[in-house]
Amino acid sequence: MKDNVIYSYPVINNSHTVAVVDDFFKSSRFPKPPCPVYYVHASEQAKSLRTVESIVRWLLEQEAGRDTLLLGIGGGIVTDLVGLTASIYKRGMPYGLVPTTLLAQVDASIGGKCGVNFDGFKNILGCFAGAEFVYIDPKLTVTLPDRQLRCGAAEMIKTFLLADAESYAAAVRCFSRGTPEPGILDTLVRRAVQIKSSIVAEDYQDRGRRHILNLGHTFAHAIEKCSDLYLHGEAVAIGISMACDESVKEGLLQPATAAAIKKDLYSVGLPTECDIPAAQLMKAILQDKKRSGDRQKFILLEDIGKPVIWERSVSA
Repeated sequence: MKDNVIYSYPVINNSHTVAVVDDFFKSSRFPKPPCPVYYVHASEQAKSLRTVESIVRWLLEQEAGRDTLLLGIGGGIVTDLVGLTASIYKRGMPYGLVPTTLLAQVDASIGGKCGVNFDGFKNILGCFAGAEFVYIDPKLTVTLPDRQLRCGAAEMIKTFLLADAESYAAAVRCFSRGTPEPGILDTLVRRAVQIKSSIVAEDYQDRGRRHILNLGHTFAHAIEKCSDLYLHGEAVAIGISMACDESVKEGLLQPATAAAIKKDLYSVGLPTECDIPAAQLMKAILQDKKRSGDRQKFILLEDIGKPVIWERSVSA
C-alpha cells in the first residue's frame, strides 16, 4: 500500500475531473469544486447498489473515461460509494477523497476498503480499491453536529485501543471536555491515521492482522442490522463495550480495565449498551463477513494496546 495520505490540498494534474459530493455542502460555504458535481444525500439507505448505478449513469453522461479522476467529498458513506464506483466503472478509474467527517478521516477513507449495504447488512458488497490520494484537514470537521463528532471519536478511540495507550488517554481527555481544541485534534487525527495505515500496510487484503481493526465492529454491524436508532460510531462504542465484556468472560481482560474503558466511552458522550435481544444480535452476527464455516472471528482485548483475534464456534 502506497503512502497516499496528505495534509495539504493536492494539485490535481488531470485533464478531466468529476466529483461526487455530500449534498450537505449544497447549502454550506464549502467551495464547490471547479468541475461537474453529482450530489448524494448521504444516508445508510443511499449506501446501495442503486446509488452506484445512478452515479455510473451520470459518469456516462459526463463522458467520463478510464483516465477521468473521480473525486469524493463527504463522510464515510460518500467515500465508500466513490471507491466502489471507481473500482468498477469501465473496469477501474482513478479516484481521490476529501473526507469531511472525523469518522471518515480516521477510518472510512483510509485503507482502500469500499462497500455498500444490502438487505440491511453493512458493507456486504465491496472491494479493495486504493485512492490516488486522501486529503485530510481536521478543520473540515468544525461544522459537524456534536453527535457526528462523537461517532468519529468512537473510531479514533477504537484505533488507539489497539496500539497506543497514551493517545487513547489523550483522546478521552480531549472529547470528554466538550469541543476538542484544533491543535490537539490535529495531532490525534494524524496519530490515528498513522496507526491504521501501518496496520493496513501489513495486511492490505485483510487476511490476518488487519482483522484487529474490526474491534467492536462484529457487534456493531449486527446492532445496525437490528436497529436504526444508532449511528455507526455509536454502534461501534456499544460493540467495543460488548467486546470488553467478552474479553473478561474469556479470562483475557481484567474486569477493572473493561469497566474503565466503558466509563471512558460514556464520558465522551457515547452509548455503551443497547436493549437488542442477544438472540437477535447473534442471528445478524452469523452473516458477518469474518465468518468462516461455523467459526466466527471476534476481536477481543488483553489490555489497552493488546488486541487478540479470537475465534469461536457459532451455530444458526
